[in-house]
Amino acid sequence: MNKKLTDKQKAALWAQQQNANFQASTRLEGYDSELVTLSPAEVAQRLQALRRHYER
Repeated sequence: MNKKLTDKQKAALWAQQQNANFQASTRLEGYDSELVTLSPAEVAQRLQALRRHYER
């Protein structure tokens, strides 16, 4: 029995694949970047800080 992915699961899988593709392409260009993982609270805090900075 095949189970279909939910939209949320599809979005998470797509984001994970996009990140892996980005890292692979930057390595091909000679750059090496670390994967940045933030908790939802850290993401919200970072967005607020960026909004405060750019919405002056």
